[in-house]
Amino acid sequence: MKRCMLIVNPTAGRERAKYHKDNLRQQLETMFDDVELRETQKAGDATEWAKEAALTGFDSVFSMGGDGTLNETINGLAQANSAIHFGFIPLGTINDLARALNIPLHPEAAIAMLQHCKTVKVDIAKANDRYFVNTIAAGIMPEAVSIEQKTRLGPLAYFLTGIKAMQAHKTSLFKITTAQGSTVHRSPLIVAMLTNSVGSFRNLAPQARVDDGKIWLGIFKDFNYLDLIKVIPEFLAGQPLTSELMTLKTMDRVRIELLDDSHLSTNMDGDEGPDFPLDIEVLPSFLSVYVPA
Repeated sequence: MKRCMLIVNPTAGRERAKYHKDNLRQQLETMFDDVELRETQKAGDATEWAKEAALTGFDSVFSMGGDGTLNETINGLAQANSAIHFGFIPLGTINDLARALNIPLHPEAAIAMLQHCKTVKVDIAKANDRYFVNTIAAGIMPEAVSIEQKTRLGPLAYFLTGIKAMQAHKTSLFKITTAQGSTVHRSPLIVAMLTNSVGSFRNLAPQARVDDGKIWLGIFKDFNYLDLIKVIPEFLAGQPLTSELMTLKTMDRVRIELLDDSHLSTNMDGDEGPDFPLDIEVLPSFLSVYVPA
């Protein structure tokens, strides 16, 4: 008997889940003999349930929610370290993994996609004792974006608040250690990426693939306000950032240390991440994810 656990965040996407969860369940019932629906009530529920599903014989886990629900579910699957298929219906504002996998961003289309789907292997990465599928970043971070801004501007809201944050022109001193040795960089922002979609933009690591087994590390250079004004039109037009603004390196593991007293926090898949130092390693082809056939 094929079993599936469906984990739904009822508050995600301005509570859109309640309009789509029944349709998703009906679709999954055509694919599995048993579908168990669970709705999250607090942080950590998705992680606990995904781990339970992987360890108790479920064939697949599906999640419906934003990037936070996605990250929690994948952390549960990674902790279980058991072979299981994974699917998700994106309800967030950014949905970088969905963009990278060409999964429709509208929930009705994403559910319909499951009628003709396949699975592909997808890398994840571990940072200290936690896991991520998109990015972990540190440095000048965007301010909190209101629901009104996200509704009106979508992903552009994050870009505009990020530009505003960078005007502060603060930098930190980072030590980057890979198998090739150590280097020191003064930077306003560093971003470790697994896909070619970061904040819905594809300019930072356009050659990144979900299954290339690489961490793409972007180290922004110390630039002034005039540099920022110059690059905005190019960035919005989809052009990759030049080496004058960002150094891009690839590796399968990296240690990132903070050498000054800037007391930076990190951001992992849109939520607060682990503290420095960061020990990051890629887990190649860890997930089997349902995507359009």
